[in-house]
Amino acid sequence: MPQDERQPALVRNRHGSGAFRRRLRMIAPDPQTVVVGLEDDMHHYEAALTHDGRHITNASAAGPRMPWEPCSGALDQLQALVGCPLTTTASEVFAWTDVRQQCTHLYDAAVLGVLHAARGRVGTRQYDATVPDWDQPPFEAWIERDGIEVCRWRMAATLEIESPEPFGGRQLKGGFVRWCEEVLDPEAAEAAWVLQRTVWLSGARRVELEDCDDAIVSGLIPNVCWTSQPERYHVAFRRRGTLRDHGPSANEMLVDMPTRWPRLHGT
Repeated sequence: MPQDERQPALVRNRHGSGAFRRRLRMIAPDPQTVVVGLEDDMHHYEAALTHDGRHITNASAAGPRMPWEPCSGALDQLQALVGCPLTTTASEVFAWTDVRQQCTHLYDAAVLGVLHAARGRVGTRQYDATVPDWDQPPFEAWIERDGIEVCRWRMAATLEIESPEPFGGRQLKGGFVRWCEEVLDPEAAEAAWVLQRTVWLSGARRVELEDCDDAIVSGLIPNVCWTSQPERYHVAFRRRGTLRDHGPSANEMLVDMPTRWPRLHGT
């Protein structure tokens, strides 16, 4: 039977096609604006932040691909960033508001946007994090900044780094961002926590998400984000057709950002 063209194709069997990839791009088209984008297999979020050189003055967001029905409600929640001081310390932005009332992935991108604004440079920064498909540790993970590798880990367990130093034996759990800021320079710390997020999510490539009716079945931990709050958790139904397989290549990630943000035209 021909496929109904009105129904998006469902993606399955991603594991083994390559790697879990996550791309984050921060663009400052002018001295008062930063547009950010995040894309991986499960998510595609973008946001525009404006600032006066000291604080965030406005935040707007878009969610071209969101995995669960309540996720769209988190787009307006990003307005909580208004008033946040510009800083190059990520933990300060994470502490600015209750991140459990935000989309984790959109807020991660927005944090990078605040840091990019604080650096005060017009231009683009892009992270590409890669975790080749794995069944059991050990496995490798690495991240590039603007096409240059800046960090590579060998993982001893799903959430424990084996090497190199100073990461050896470090758990990818609570407190990791602050630890990075205490031990590493700001640029290295930023890359490390972006890679942490990517490794954390990489195991999702083994899960057939399109067969999950809701977030509970998928294993989403309750009370960690906007969608998993008690009032929304039990109605967090799957948005089928939103999954992609970027395993073979990152070439299609964030290619259409300028279509949503006129400020980017010509950048």
